[in-house]
Amino acid sequence: MLETGMVFKIAGIVICSVLMVILGRVDRKRKLPTGVKLIFQVLISLIIIYSGVKIEFLRAPSSSSGGYLYLSYLSIPITIIWLISITNSIGQADELGDITPYIVFIASLTFLVVSIVQRQGLILAEALSLIMAAISFIFIKYVPRGKFSSYYMSFGFILAVIAIVGVSKSTAALTLLIPLLILGVPIIDSSYSIVANYARQESSIPGIGKFPLFSESGSRSRLRQKLQSYGFSAQGANLTIIGVSLYLSLSAFIISIYQNFYLLLTLTAFGWVVFELLKNKVRSEELIIGRDILTSRIKLFQVGIDQGDNQETIQKIEEFIVSKKPHQIVTPDTLAVLRARKDPGYHSILKSADLVTPDGAGILWATTTLNYPLPERVTGIDIIHNICRLAAKKWYSLYLLGSYPGVASEAALNLTKKYPGIKIAGTHHGYFSCEDSQNCEDVKNGNSVRNKEEEEIITEIKEKRPDILLVGMGVPKQEKWINKNLEKLDVPVCIGVGGSFDVLSGRIPRAPLWMQRHGMEWIYRSIKQPNRAFRVLALFYFIWLVIVGKIVYSLKEVE
Repeated sequence: MLETGMVFKIAGIVICSVLMVILGRVDRKRKLPTGVKLIFQVLISLIIIYSGVKIEFLRAPSSSSGGYLYLSYLSIPITIIWLISITNSIGQADELGDITPYIVFIASLTFLVVSIVQRQGLILAEALSLIMAAISFIFIKYVPRGKFSSYYMSFGFILAVIAIVGVSKSTAALTLLIPLLILGVPIIDSSYSIVANYARQESSIPGIGKFPLFSESGSRSRLRQKLQSYGFSAQGANLTIIGVSLYLSLSAFIISIYQNFYLLLTLTAFGWVVFELLKNKVRSEELIIGRDILTSRIKLFQVGIDQGDNQETIQKIEEFIVSKKPHQIVTPDTLAVLRARKDPGYHSILKSADLVTPDGAGILWATTTLNYPLPERVTGIDIIHNICRLAAKKWYSLYLLGSYPGVASEAALNLTKKYPGIKIAGTHHGYFSCEDSQNCEDVKNGNSVRNKEEEEIITEIKEKRPDILLVGMGVPKQEKWINKNLEKLDVPVCIGVGGSFDVLSGRIPRAPLWMQRHGMEWIYRSIKQPNRAFRVLALFYFIWLVIVGKIVYSLKEVE
């Protein structure tokens, strides 16, 4: 059997909740002046106080063992202020209407968990929390957004009651802060809106501007407006508000366990820093991903990548060959995208290249994650094999330039065996530039003298007139060398192929086909070439950028 006092409390809660629903429906239809609405809310609050629901004492924060501060005559006004504040914070349908059920659901579950963890035996608070969690879940799952927003005022009222009969009855010193954390977002939003409305002092009725409490109610969410002014989309602002509500509720749960004020400050500071970083990312004009209308390329972190597959790529290359005009093809992987963010010269080359293909599996994952999927990987080594098939069939010639002495010639020999009839115009190692050669001429007056061997190589390539030049000097050296000498070389197709000559020569085996198909080739290469292991860290950084980019992209207003 329930005690008489408990029955009285339950009856008061039910009656006042119904009255709040009625008030909410009337306000929804007639837009009651704020002052009139507050008068009715005070009357309803007095009813619930009379039934026995009120804040009677607070735990002294400085006390470690049972020190209480009894409110006596302050109990009623403090309870009224608390009830009205939370009621209006949750109940402003025009403010957070479409996400109010989410906030109520989060708050209800948090109140329930905190009450259970503290083991205070507060059955009424736990029952109300469970009921509110169930009702708000039904609203989230089955009720169209805003259709029954007149109920939100009663939702806020019940949450305020839960805070009074629940965690605020705890003996924990920091318990008073827990309801404020759990209901932090709606409290901040309504407070910000009220201050903003008072500052504006606007009213459409003559003379009413002097008494803003009695002007027509129904303001928009200032918090949401503020977020949108930073560049958040409407949906992004909603997600951010829900995310902040989750974080504050999690903080409340942690504080309910550890009861440490410094931990509270740490959690608050951490949350603020994360929000500021996120806000700055959203406000930033940096392009995460998009489509370049002029070039039809997908731009990932400002790097444009063509959308063709392997078949379309080889068709494009044949068009370049037929044109007889010099073209540069670049095959960037994930590390090359990162490099382009720091190297303006390399980024400029990528921008001006005639064809840019996605070599890395990470690029495909990134574009798919960011909702701009590319058809497939078009790697440098795959382009080489497709070119060799085409060259053997149509008598196009190739020149291999790069890698250590002897590697390019070995690669050329293997290609002639694999593709009978292919024409190799010539080969040369890539150690001839001033930065590689041990016999470089001295730097004079700040300018290095052009290496004679490099000039001889360029002359040789021009004389042999290959249709395709494969340059394997590593990124970005090969791209910069091609770009610098493109017009001098006068080769229709020039491609930087990185370490492909090592694979073609047989010195380094390529990853098994199943690893290639699953984007795991980088793991195999890291095992075979331990000196590449440090690149794994860069890959994790790339993954981090994409994840942050995904979050920012989903929050910001994208044109």
